[in-house]
This record gives sequence, structure tokens and C-alpha cells, in this order.
Amino acid sequence: MQVSGARAANELGLSTQVPAQAVYLTDGPSRTVKVGRQVIRLKHVSSNQMAGAGTKAGMVIQALRYLGPGADAGVLGRLAPQLSAADRRVLWNSASTAPGWVQPALRQLARPLALSIPTP
Repeated sequence: MQVSGARAANELGLSTQVPAQAVYLTDGPSRTVKVGRQVIRLKHVSSNQMAGAGTKAGMVIQALRYLGPGADAGVLGRLAPQLSAADRRVLWNSASTAPGWVQPALRQLARPLALSIPTP
């Protein structure tokens, strides 16, 4: 499972908007689950959108998708200090499966690690 882009952007401090619904992405079937008074929506997505699921790197990918192509250097500047070396490695490995407009941002965020990763 992976958090939705809106929730990821909020949790990473990129948005002050708090999503009204709890939406999680899954490669399983879409459904709605009720836990107490909370309603959780599980939304089926393709496996490409599940890159880094359950990690901070996965949250970064979803947040960038949510923010769209207009994400600027300020956004990347706020994300970079939050990432560990393991997160950067996941971003580097996930860049090729991300939409074309997200790839440069993912590679830039992974850049401190880029010198130690052999290119194919």
C-alpha cells in the first residue's frame, strides 16, 4: 500500500491542505474499508504507481505526481533534507518507471548518490 499524493504532500510539508478522506493506493482491488468511524478508501493503481510503496521515497514520488509538472526547486529543496541514502537509492531506481516529467526531479533528489551508482 502507498499513501495518496495529497496525503504524501501534506505529510512531507509540501502542502497545508489536509485530505478529507483517507485514500491509499494499492495494486489489489479497489474497495472501501470502515475502521471504527473512519472510512478508508483503497484505490487500485498500476504497478508503476507503486514504486517505493511504504517508504519515504514512495511518498516523495506520490507527492511530486500530485503537485504536477509545476513543482519548483523550492519543493525539491524542502524534500532533499528529509531523504536518507536508502531513500535516494529507491528514487534513483524508480526514476525510469516514473512519468517523463517526474524523472528529472527524482534524479536530482537522488543526485548525491548518483556518483556511486554505476550506469547501465
